[in-house]
Amino acid sequence: MFPNFYGVDNISRGLKPQPKYKYLMLFLTGLIISVPVATASSVGAYNVEVTPDFVKATALCSCGLNDYTYHTKAFKNYCPHCGSYGTLIFNPKGVPEGEWTCTQCRSDYCAADGKEKMPNTHYYLIPYTAPNVQTQKVATTSVNSYINYLDKYKDKSFLGFE
Repeated sequence: MFPNFYGVDNISRGLKPQPKYKYLMLFLTGLIISVPVATASSVGAYNVEVTPDFVKATALCSCGLNDYTYHTKAFKNYCPHCGSYGTLIFNPKGVPEGEWTCTQCRSDYCAADGKEKMPNTHYYLIPYTAPNVQTQKVATTSVNSYINYLDKYKDKSFLGFE
């Protein structure tokens, strides 16, 4: 029915299925399927925070600049490659270590150190430091004076008993 190319039909005629190998192959296939595989969710970044001002994550270095340990870094939500503000999103491609990607120009940056993940590039995300928040000093003089006032009467009973 089909043409006989290179004697393929003649070779396959002599092979007979062996039931003992069929069960071995079935066992090995089941074993391979059941072995856990490292995925982006089991390795990846955590403490991911995205705001209009900054992006922050604890992630593994994916560009080779630092060691393969977790680093927590915050960067301005700004892409130095295209100059867009507020366009960084976290790991849309599911990279196991995690990365920042610009939605405008699609540049990828290492989430651990902010380096663009292209060879011979000099683009880095700008480190972000939270602004210092000035707190007002609470007026404690009224509280202290009230405590001193009560301290005078610590040995006296207000009910008239001593």
